[in-house]
Amino acid sequence: MRRLENYLYERGWLALPLFKEGREAVLLPHRTSFPGASARSNPSATTMALAAQQKRQLEFHGLDIEGISFESSAVSLGSSKKLVLGGAGNRGLEINGKFVKFTAIGIYVEDAIVHYLSPKLGGKSVEELCDKELLFEEVLTAPVEKLVRVVFLLPLTGPQYSEKVIERIGVQGMYPNLKDEYKKQFLEIFKAENFPPQSSLFLSFTKKGLKVAFSKGDGFPEQPVAAIEDKSFADAVLATIIWKDGVSPAAKVSLAERLSEYM
Repeated sequence: MRRLENYLYERGWLALPLFKEGREAVLLPHRTSFPGASARSNPSATTMALAAQQKRQLEFHGLDIEGISFESSAVSLGSSKKLVLGGAGNRGLEINGKFVKFTAIGIYVEDAIVHYLSPKLGGKSVEELCDKELLFEEVLTAPVEKLVRVVFLLPLTGPQYSEKVIERIGVQGMYPNLKDEYKKQFLEIFKAENFPPQSSLFLSFTKKGLKVAFSKGDGFPEQPVAAIEDKSFADAVLATIIWKDGVSPAAKVSLAERLSEYM
């Protein structure tokens, strides 16, 4: 019986013993559209396609911004979850006709965000993703962890940084009902901090809220120094970086370019 089934399979027919009329097996072409037929007819092609897609998703290489190296991957604060570098760019302002760069910013995300975004944004140009804020609204709400590393190019105090973030949250107006206690907590975290050139700030965004860490060197801290357990406040802080009029247009464009390659 097995030889007969092999014979029929090799010639384009598949014997399915579960479909019987009396004692006769019903023969169906093994390339018809019943579930699993295409994978069974060419399993090697399916395996190769999956392998190629997985490899493609992992090709988020590191970037160098203003002499600062942003590694291709990082581990989220207080977690073992690996994130990839979505994009990076500088932040600056034009002062007296000269563009002064203050920070370099790297945005890390779970690579699973590609699967989340593709059905919604696949096929759209970088211009569409940026001009209409389509990508950044979806990144804000995507159910994946994100981490932002801010490297200071010029010296800045903790209060200068934190007060500017709270100001930006108010200007954007996306989260008008944030509790004052979370704003005060955020300001308190930065109260005694100073950021000399080459020092880093890490902001980790999870479903539970915001985690904060600092570093004076190149390494990534493993644990946060503080946390604010409010998802809306965390989203508001992230919005000041990646949403409309975010502090680093260059980082936003970089994020759009790199993610769009895989959607």
